[in-house]
Amino acid sequence: MAMEEENVTIVINRDVYEILKKREGCLRDLLWKKFGCTPVFKCRLCPVEVYRKSPKRGIELSVWMDDITTHKADALVNAANEFLDHGAGLAFTLAEAGGPAIKEQSRLHIERYGTLKAGDIAVTGGGRLPCKAVIHAVGPRWLSYNKDECCHKLEVAITNILTYVNKPESYIGSVAIPAVSSGIFGFPLDLCASVIVQTIKAFVDLAPVFPHLKEIRLVNIDEPTVAAIKRACEACLGRSDTSALQGTAPASSSSSPDSITVNGLSLHIKQGLIENQHTDIIVNSVGMHSDLKVGRVSNAILGKGGPSLEKEFQNNLKKHLSLSEEQLVWTKGHNLASKTVLHVVWPYLPYPIGDKHKVLKTAMAKCLLEFPSASVSFPALGIEKLHLAKDEVAGIMIDEVLKFAKEQPSKKIEVFFVLYPNDNDVYKAFKTKLDSAKRQLGEKMVSNKHQNLVSDRQAEAKTKKDAPVIVLSGNRCETLEAAQMWIKSIAEVQESHLFRIENHHIFNFGKKEFVELSRQQSLGVSISEEVKGGKTRLEIQGSPDAVIEVVFAIENMLYYVQEKNIFKQEEMLLSDGQQGTDPISGRHQHQTRSSTIQYQTMLVEPKCQEFGDRKRYFEKNGLRILKIEKIHNPVLSTVFQCLQRNVELKNKGKQVCQRLYQRVPAQFCRLVCRAGFQRLYSPPPEQAYGSGIYFKKNPRHLIEDNKQCDKDHLICVFEAEVITGFYTRGGPSCIVPPAFEVDGKSTYKCDSVVDDAHDPTTFVIFNSKQALPKYLLTCHQIQTDGPGSSWICSKMAGWNLSGLWGSKAPPNHEHRGFPKTKY
Repeated sequence: MAMEEENVTIVINRDVYEILKKREGCLRDLLWKKFGCTPVFKCRLCPVEVYRKSPKRGIELSVWMDDITTHKADALVNAANEFLDHGAGLAFTLAEAGGPAIKEQSRLHIERYGTLKAGDIAVTGGGRLPCKAVIHAVGPRWLSYNKDECCHKLEVAITNILTYVNKPESYIGSVAIPAVSSGIFGFPLDLCASVIVQTIKAFVDLAPVFPHLKEIRLVNIDEPTVAAIKRACEACLGRSDTSALQGTAPASSSSSPDSITVNGLSLHIKQGLIENQHTDIIVNSVGMHSDLKVGRVSNAILGKGGPSLEKEFQNNLKKHLSLSEEQLVWTKGHNLASKTVLHVVWPYLPYPIGDKHKVLKTAMAKCLLEFPSASVSFPALGIEKLHLAKDEVAGIMIDEVLKFAKEQPSKKIEVFFVLYPNDNDVYKAFKTKLDSAKRQLGEKMVSNKHQNLVSDRQAEAKTKKDAPVIVLSGNRCETLEAAQMWIKSIAEVQESHLFRIENHHIFNFGKKEFVELSRQQSLGVSISEEVKGGKTRLEIQGSPDAVIEVVFAIENMLYYVQEKNIFKQEEMLLSDGQQGTDPISGRHQHQTRSSTIQYQTMLVEPKCQEFGDRKRYFEKNGLRILKIEKIHNPVLSTVFQCLQRNVELKNKGKQVCQRLYQRVPAQFCRLVCRAGFQRLYSPPPEQAYGSGIYFKKNPRHLIEDNKQCDKDHLICVFEAEVITGFYTRGGPSCIVPPAFEVDGKSTYKCDSVVDDAHDPTTFVIFNSKQALPKYLLTCHQIQTDGPGSSWICSKMAGWNLSGLWGSKAPPNHEHRGFPKTKY
């Protein structure tokens, strides 16, 4: 099923950036094969400090032009709404950059304490952001007839922020605060800046002591807001203490390399799936036959929005009498994250190209006039339905948005052009047009005598190189994080001239692969292999450029070997699943196979009992569940049930199955769902009980075994039904379950081995068909200290799970046994 798209930004060394940029196609292919995500190479503006003042001894106030999602401070402030759903504006950007932990902790806060009101704050951990805590502040929505109350509520919000960060127990040394309420809440910018600065001054004047807090930073990404904050500081506190900071932020129309801000409108281009956007409105493109199933964009929106969206669309379409020109049809979002969908229904166009340009321009102008102050996401209109060239569409769409911004300067709208991840040519066309528009607008701003003069500080900032970043996009938070860690380890090659590949598919390398490894050494690198404790790794040394080239080649070899191995596994599974036959024809249901075994995963809703039971059990054992996916694989189920029946016949009257757990690296999770568990995916630190597939009875043991477990990283855990049958204690030399003589006449073969036959916690099987993946749980280890975590941690010590997970009855055998509880 479709999941929400997420992004993560990685700042890397410029030299490494250039090395990877040269291999962009190879990197893109590799990231997709390993992690199912796509990279975009960008440059972000370096932070620029434009004002600094010490309003009181021991405390500094500074003004910055920077992206708050990458700004380094102990606490970052988010401009949130009452429900902490982070669906648009800065809140959406911060939540996307921070990852699923912020969204989950926000949901738990609302679940526990209810909705917030204007002036309130809530605190969560920082997730993947460069901070200890995120303070979610709810600012007021601007009402011109209620100006005094709006100002008071904004003052309360800022005071609450400062009160929290100044508490001794918060251990906050610096806090970054944006212009709360000045975005989609519509608070007038100059008034907003004035209230924020005056509130900070009043708090600093009255606070008797600052235990840890040393600096308050006012951080915004767009030049108009930075300039307004700087003016408010100068009016309230006087000129900056440092003469080098007397200029404004660099004159620019852009808030980031892929954004442009004109008056109250901000335009952004991004790669993503239109149906996953969280803006207030998304725009759909519908063909002349008004069939939502036709066209990539429309079909994707329909697929996620559901039948009720199509029904409302058809009902509303009937109200439009003429389809000789483009029509705009509004519907609710239904199952979409966006509240509203605006459907652009195109007319039949046997017209010359010039008329098509006019149709697109008119459609864009009509759409923009329809919007209130809100956030909106557009796909690339006109390429599919009007058959216009990519650069023509990019030019018309961007020109119309900028034209609207100039004609409607008071309207505050965030516009996103959301381009399909694999359409790189479309993205380049839009990026080229946006860069051109930014240059033209920037030249006008610099030449305008009413603009602030460029200071020495600005000139210095302009000479700085932009910080290079890679933005990863994908729909699985766990694989995104794994990809991020892999990219960061690649970046370290610049300093270490060394890279280690730990992947147990190296064991499957044959003569062809080793010949290729020898050939790679001709590039000027040394490659060595180390095998220890049942694990293997390759070590590549040399110049950074050569090392990265060879790493990419080896990773592709590993992928090829992995796919070859899983193909054989699938063939074996399909061959063994003979009980899945068609009752009429007698033919095997999977005889005509597709490229892979098909499976489904379905998200388990947090309100369901199967989620709640596991949530409580995992929290008791030190893990917090972020999401649960239920796995349905008919082929694996058929093979498992056949083997289960055979083991039950052998062990009549005995329980043969148990519910067990295995932790698997994110990049292999889809392979487990597809063809089952493999020894190579998740080997133990030491194969103390045999060379098999290891499972744990208790999820706590999954994190205790890993001494290098990082509490900030996501953990993928499979809950599996495992045929353990008759078991005994294993040993390092076991490659199959041992056998025992019974009455000196016959041999009885065990089904599995364990660490302790009296009270087993570790089970080892030697046949992958003995384990059926049932659920995939994405978790993180519970932290009981640090800002914002105390109210999130559940205390489940007294919770009794015996009814669900079984009791601990003593085993029947001293050295070998059966499962003690019924599954």
